[in-house]
Amino acid sequence: MPDQDFIQALQQSVKQEIIGNYFRERRIIEEEVLLVTEAASAYHGGLYAWDKAAAILAKALVSEEGRQKFFHLAGLEPPNPWALEQAAPAVGLRRIRGITRAARYLNLIEGLYLGLWQQAQELEEERQSALALLEEVNRDIRVFESNHDLMMLSAYLRSMDPAELQRRKILGVNFTAREKALSAEALSFRQLGVGQMCLDQQVAGLLPPARVMQSAKGILRDIAKSHPKEVAEFL
Repeated sequence: MPDQDFIQALQQSVKQEIIGNYFRERRIIEEEVLLVTEAASAYHGGLYAWDKAAAILAKALVSEEGRQKFFHLAGLEPPNPWALEQAAPAVGLRRIRGITRAARYLNLIEGLYLGLWQQAQELEEERQSALALLEEVNRDIRVFESNHDLMMLSAYLRSMDPAELQRRKILGVNFTAREKALSAEALSFRQLGVGQMCLDQQVAGLLPPARVMQSAKGILRDIAKSHPKEVAEFL
């Protein structure tokens, strides 16, 4: 084999190896992006469940005044009227313990708020985990792009399309700088954004249950006293 042919064959082999490495690493990045997407989706599913739990708590507070006061103590905005209307009644399978109706009602609200608070803690942990995964994938994307000459890859992949090259030759035109840039961009990945994945949405910071319930005892007793029939439905 003449030296020139040998050199060309060697160059072709090297290019093919580079292309193979590129596509192998690209598949890894694509899988990592999918993991972030799944983590963000699971987090938003948790947010939806938390909103439903907040609406159930609001419904159990019976009166609009009591609802506003309790949610203010907890550092929360009350659910909108539509969510409140759609909320399931706060009635469980287990009997609420307590000697008096007021005591049972306090225990009911405490249990609902404790569950809401625990959900919020778990959701924030889930969000932080998703954010850490997102940042890790962004680092991998930066490394991926620094390891590959995307313009060279774009030119090589175009050279594998004989029909397009033939058409260009007949028309007497070359690939423009914009076409080359767009082709290279298609081979790269965009950095994942926190807003893009909606991971900037988070549950408001709820105050600890013991602190809220200590301050809310008077409000809840007033509700039990002034709305006995409505309260009885939950007990």
